[in-house]
Amino acid sequence: MAPQNRISLDPKDNGKDSSFLPESWTNKLWPSSSETDGSSFCPCPKVNVLCDRLGEAATCKSGFMPKRYIVAVLACFGFMIQYGIRTNLGIAVVDMVNNHTLGDLQVPAPFHWSQITVGIIHGSFFWGFLLTKVLGGYLAVRFPANRVFGASVLCSACLHMLVPVAADLHYGVLIFIRILQGLSEGMTFPSSYGVLSKWAPPLERSRLTSIMVTGQYAGILFGMPLSGVVTEYAGWPYAFYMYGAFGITWSVIWALCVWESPAKDPTVSEEECLFIEKSLGEFYQGTNHQSTAQDTPWRDILTSPPVYAILVTDTAFKWTLYLLLTNSPSYYMQAFDMQVEASGLITGMPFLFLALCLPVAGSVGDWMRTKEVMTTTNVRRLFNTVGLSVEALCFLIIGCTNSPVASMTLLSVGMASAGLTLASGYNVNALDISPRYASIIMGLSGAIATFSGILCPIVVGTITYDKTAKQWGYVFIISAVILISSVVVYFFLASGETQPWSNPKPRPDDDDADEEDVFVKKSKIPEWMKKPKVPEWLRTAGDGKPSEPEPQDEAAAKDAGKKATDKLMAQPVVDDGSPIDWVDGSTNFVQIAPEDPYMYNTERDF
Repeated sequence: MAPQNRISLDPKDNGKDSSFLPESWTNKLWPSSSETDGSSFCPCPKVNVLCDRLGEAATCKSGFMPKRYIVAVLACFGFMIQYGIRTNLGIAVVDMVNNHTLGDLQVPAPFHWSQITVGIIHGSFFWGFLLTKVLGGYLAVRFPANRVFGASVLCSACLHMLVPVAADLHYGVLIFIRILQGLSEGMTFPSSYGVLSKWAPPLERSRLTSIMVTGQYAGILFGMPLSGVVTEYAGWPYAFYMYGAFGITWSVIWALCVWESPAKDPTVSEEECLFIEKSLGEFYQGTNHQSTAQDTPWRDILTSPPVYAILVTDTAFKWTLYLLLTNSPSYYMQAFDMQVEASGLITGMPFLFLALCLPVAGSVGDWMRTKEVMTTTNVRRLFNTVGLSVEALCFLIIGCTNSPVASMTLLSVGMASAGLTLASGYNVNALDISPRYASIIMGLSGAIATFSGILCPIVVGTITYDKTAKQWGYVFIISAVILISSVVVYFFLASGETQPWSNPKPRPDDDDADEEDVFVKKSKIPEWMKKPKVPEWLRTAGDGKPSEPEPQDEAAAKDAGKKATDKLMAQPVVDDGSPIDWVDGSTNFVQIAPEDPYMYNTERDF
């Protein structure tokens, strides 16, 4: 089904292209403000919708659920699959390098890799992951973000199915596959913001982002036990095949259901399309502008205080996230002498509470902005400060406690409070300050935050060399200090307003024609097509009289052009064409009223 043509929401744009229509038709298409009671009128060939209030999202539905929420839910499942892929190897490698029993039989390990080799295999993923964070953000701006996001998940899934084969060949081949997986998955997170930048209305950004981000932590929560069950009962290779099949199936569904923007989606309702288009305003009107490396305001991005607020806060939070992901089992085993099974179950509890908190926090943040309880800037500061401060307080108490129950409870509370930050704090802020370049900002942020994943295990291993509870306490106290520092930086540097550099500068070749007369359109022509200059005594104005000298400056040229236009309008117009006169190397075309109105959009078309 071909995409439907959408009409611009700006009546001036439509009027400029429809100046030839009779006044009676234009009045019916675009009524004056008095006829519409001052409301914003959105012309559409199917339905005329009044969307004065951005909160009227309930009327903008496509089927059983608004299409923008379908996009967010599908992105959530995409993240679930990718984060399941990330945790898959950590579970399967236990059977890959250790002997295990199958009934009464002792099954030897298929691979005899050292701990250093296993660590390199795990770390090789981040080598590639770091390189494509910024690249993924740029590609999501340069090309349709939905395609970049879908291709990232698809490539990662296909490579995941090759892991068993690569492991059988040589661990070096497996390392190469892991690097490629990192390169692929590095583009997922920044490109997801490119998708939301065209599908998420400003007052629903927190809610839609929280739905999408929930998939990351749900993937961790469910991915680890699912991989363990498949590995236990079917064998470790089938865990890789399973997630590879999940990713390929999801990619097909994503490609069929998600389009670059509502205006290009033939399945979205006209009401929802107009609602999103109006709410995004000028940014949506400029989505046809294809950014290039030269167009991207790199200097402004790299010197913007709100951008640095996001970078610092994301790096601090990712420190605590990687701390729990990679070291929680070791913490409970070394500090409290727990068994592996018990520590694995407790490790997943904080992420369960985080996943449950995200949608609630996102809805509350959007409600506060919709009801104008606070400005966007203050909402971001509030949620970010409360979320990370509570998490820092919990980490500080954990550093001073010797109770496993208290530690588990505090970790759960701390990660649940972090949901406030992820749903309505810094994690959504890039869409506020620059919807157009949100992908690049989050890509840059993700690249810097990846160093937390690289450095955190090294720092933890250095501090906990004796594997005592006291040394682990130092780890959590240091993490609390990092979080509090990021809270202070974000509070003073953050902003919820669109930055001046967010909108692209107009290109010289995109200048509009002289708009003083709507019937005249001035179109520039290439240098080689311009009429060659001739001596002044040979130049005439078409009536045998010498024309005026060619103007030398811009103001004089504009004045001469208007005079020539007035002269042309006073001349009789032939039936089969328009009078043409050369003025300063430009051509003025006079559009005459058509005799046959059925050549154009008429009342019967509507």
